[in-house]
Amino acid sequence: MFQITVTLDQLANQYSIRFVADSLYNNYTYNLDSVPLGVKEYDMGNIYLVGPSVPEVVTASIVDITANSAHCFARVENTGNSAIVEQGFVYSTMQYPTIDNERATMPFVQSEFDYELSLEPNTTYYVRAYAVNSLGVGYGNQIKIRTLDGLPVVITGNVSHVTTNFALAGGEVLSDAGFDVVARGVCWSISSNPTINHAHTVDGRGLGTFVSRMENLEPNKTYHVRAYAQNSSGIAYGPVVTFSTLSGLPTVTTTTISNVTATSAVSGGNVEDDGGYSVIRRGVCYGTTSNPTISGLHTTDGAGVGEFVSQLTNLTPGSTYYYRAYATNGVGTVYGSQYVFVAW
Repeated sequence: MFQITVTLDQLANQYSIRFVADSLYNNYTYNLDSVPLGVKEYDMGNIYLVGPSVPEVVTASIVDITANSAHCFARVENTGNSAIVEQGFVYSTMQYPTIDNERATMPFVQSEFDYELSLEPNTTYYVRAYAVNSLGVGYGNQIKIRTLDGLPVVITGNVSHVTTNFALAGGEVLSDAGFDVVARGVCWSISSNPTINHAHTVDGRGLGTFVSRMENLEPNKTYHVRAYAQNSSGIAYGPVVTFSTLSGLPTVTTTTISNVTATSAVSGGNVEDDGGYSVIRRGVCYGTTSNPTISGLHTTDGAGVGEFVSQLTNLTPGSTYYYRAYATNGVGTVYGSQYVFVAW
């Protein structure tokens, strides 16, 4: 039940009746034709008095989503016939957030507004715009977003300068995802997908390239290595690169036989490379069966790299012998090419 006040204004050629309800309603004006004194009835049809309501709001879009922020846009479609006193965005990890949840607030300046929210990495949020007038709060449609994980982006460099127990690697941190990189380096293992729980280096911090020294490797092993970068969101790894260390064994060649008699002959060899470990013994092994080893007949002709001469003795006349040079270091024993001769 409400009361309408009617005001009659005499104009030049007509009368104007203005209906004014409670101030919460819109004005309504009805114009009457000019008439002489007396009473005349008019059918003015239905008079609709529109009262205030909560605002109508649209959550327009959310763009530029990063690990810790998102840019939100909205507009007030209808003020609800009452002044907007506050507007902004509400957000939560639960659906249909309200002003009792997290909110970003701003005064009403214009119907279109935007705001950059500060968020947590790797989290799903529900966001909607809101506006407040004297009747209450109006909410816009809900938009679901997920922030980025916030991890750095890192790639693994090539492996080089590989020896029996050492290699160079490294990588490049391309992005910190908005959080400072506090450690970077490489990690390696004979198992696939190494992590910083395995052997690893720490080679500075921040963005950019870096070089890593992998030491104390084992000879003749296949390793998996990848770069890593760490920030407050966690640890990111680059692609895995596989490489093999050198065997660590010496390189030796066999000198062809000479001065053959019925019971002796002369051979020898050349230790061309010690494999990174000192050659502690070298010589020639020989026997009447193929591929003789140091467990059978053999000579010992010094140590180290270089050429050496071996005297093969105690041969059996008329027998066929197989012979080859050998060299032994801390990793093991290696043999040169095998040759054959007959003692006569």
